[in-house]
Amino acid sequence: MLVSLAMLMALTPGPTDVSLAWTPGAGPGFEVTWNEAGDVRNRVDVVNADGSATNYASQFVAAGAPNRLVMSNSIGPGDYRIRVTVVDEDGTVLSEPGDSAEFDTDRTPVPVITSAVPRVDGTVRYTWVPGPYTDTNPGDPLDVPADGRPVYQPVVSPPVANDYELVGPRVRGAGSLVVRDRPAPLFVGLLTVENEWSGSRGAIAEVNGTRVTAKIPASATPGGRLTVTGRAEQALRACDMAACEPVEWPDPGRELTLQARAGGSAPWQAVAKTKSRADGTYTFTSTFAGTRDYRVIALPVAWVPEKQARAYAESPARTVRGTTGPVEGGGGGQDGGQGGGQGGGLPITGAPVLWIAGAGGLLVALGVVFAALGRRRRRAS
Repeated sequence: MLVSLAMLMALTPGPTDVSLAWTPGAGPGFEVTWNEAGDVRNRVDVVNADGSATNYASQFVAAGAPNRLVMSNSIGPGDYRIRVTVVDEDGTVLSEPGDSAEFDTDRTPVPVITSAVPRVDGTVRYTWVPGPYTDTNPGDPLDVPADGRPVYQPVVSPPVANDYELVGPRVRGAGSLVVRDRPAPLFVGLLTVENEWSGSRGAIAEVNGTRVTAKIPASATPGGRLTVTGRAEQALRACDMAACEPVEWPDPGRELTLQARAGGSAPWQAVAKTKSRADGTYTFTSTFAGTRDYRVIALPVAWVPEKQARAYAESPARTVRGTTGPVEGGGGGQDGGQGGGQGGGLPITGAPVLWIAGAGGLLVALGVVFAALGRRRRRAS
């Protein structure tokens, strides 16, 4: 007589009393237990809270083995149930399922960085608060009471590796930290410390480096015009799977200040302000008051969400001497000054890479032209 699958399922009692509990001394996993009639083979699945399937692999418990299974705590964030069914050696389902109570796998709430400010001395101060969190399924069988405020680990990017380094001890709740002795570009941030569920998440703020070049004349006529030109650039953190390196790119719209002082011990005074053009270049023109030291500075730009901070930079100081004779126009060249910065740990894409690739292609093309001209000249001779 043929017996349909529906009849088999009706004849085979399904598992009951599917229970969940953390297992002391059994590592980070949790224990699933159930009751059933007879010694049968079971399949254990992680399903969504509504009973729909997930992508987690099924696990099996042999006939005659205890009705118990320790499962990993590496289940992704969400709301789930554990489902136990009776199956044969081929995996065919022989019973109605038995489901556990619903449970969530919520992690420590991700911190929210509220500010990241590069400072003139090269340090970066950043602050944070815990992210919002609401337990939508309080009191589930795998809930563990929170131990006060969430715990975070401050991190910072290393100079070269596409990775992060721990900086300072773990912290609880809201706070702030000053990162020192880290060249730009870099990122600062925090990782969540794992709760009962495996896996950390985090938040970062990126700080780009800054470089300012300045062409300052060696002399000028007192009462005449002093012209200073240069370029503002930002250094981005470009990474691949192996390493990171800074990539310089024009810094358009950067606020710049021309400063002067009467001598090495005198304070710097602002002479003029301007903003860099779309290509990063700038020009100052001001009245020359007499022999002074001059430099150009770019003050730090604070981080805001979805944008990168930019670090402080200054050009080397240069003395401009007053003269009544011919003025030395180009002395000093393009002197560069650098400051700190930040990047995101992700490869640089878009315009910077295209610009670099385009420049490389142009050089190759010019090489072909020069080679062709050389062959023509040799033939002509």
